Parts: sequence; structure tokens; C-alpha cells
Amino acid sequence: MRTPANNRRAAQGSRVSLAMTPMIDVVFLLLVFFVCTVRFERREEVYQLDLPARAVTADPLALQESPLQLRVGVRAGDHCALELSADGIVRTAASFDELAKLLEQLQRHDGEGLFERSHPVLVVPAPDCQWQDAVDAFNAAVRAGYANIGFAETGA
Repeated sequence: MRTPANNRRAAQGSRVSLAMTPMIDVVFLLLVFFVCTVRFERREEVYQLDLPARAVTADPLALQESPLQLRVGVRAGDHCALELSADGIVRTAASFDELAKLLEQLQRHDGEGLFERSHPVLVVPAPDCQWQDAVDAFNAAVRAGYANIGFAETGA
């Protein structure tokens, strides 16, 4: 049955009201969650760089060390062509163990030998050389005790 109070409510339309307390609770829970899970890290601009001092300059007339070049050829059967060259010295090796011994003989020990441990060594593979052969030449230089070893672009 319709009463005058019900008629007024129907005429005004139904009002939807939102309960703000549960929404505020959810917002505070999200705030606590994000505060607890955030990680603060340094930005890249903050990292310290090791730059040379401005007062120190390199001598422009100083001779640059030419690297020992380990030329690795194309594998023919079980053998790979290995050639060591630097400052007019050209030596060949039949195996990677022989190459390591040759490099060790050229290294300076007790005032004897030509090259320091820090002398640059450059592995120069032939264009069709197998990657494993280039890595084996690198490992031979490491076994010989050299510390400054790198790879060059494929030689001609």
C-alpha cells in the first residue's frame, strides 16, 4: 500500500550514496602496501667515475707497444696454422701447446726475454677460421701468463 511518505520518495527519485569510510580504508591500505614494497636505488648519474687527472698527460713522443699477434689460420685436418709475430719476430707453432711454450719463452723472466706479462697480445683469426681455434689460441696466451689479451677483427 502506498503511503504519502512513499509517494514523496518515489517522486524525488532514489538517491545513491557512497560510504566513504571503506574507500578511505582501502586508500590507506594501498598507501601502506606501496610504502612497504618500494625499493630506493641510486640513479646512474650518481655513480663515481674513474677519470684521469687533468694534470697528467701522456708523452706524445713515447713509443706505443705493438701487440704480439697470434695469427690463427684455417684448420687443415687435425692441424691449424699458428703464427706468432711482433717487432720483426715471426715464429710458427704446430699445436696450441707449442704456441703456449713459445709465448712463455718470449716472456720476460728475471731480466731474460722480450715481453712483459702486461704486453698486449692480439688473436687475429683468419676469415674462415673455426671459432674454437681462436679460443684455443687465446687460452694458450693465458696459460703462458699474459694478462692483456684481446681479439682482432678477422684478418685477411
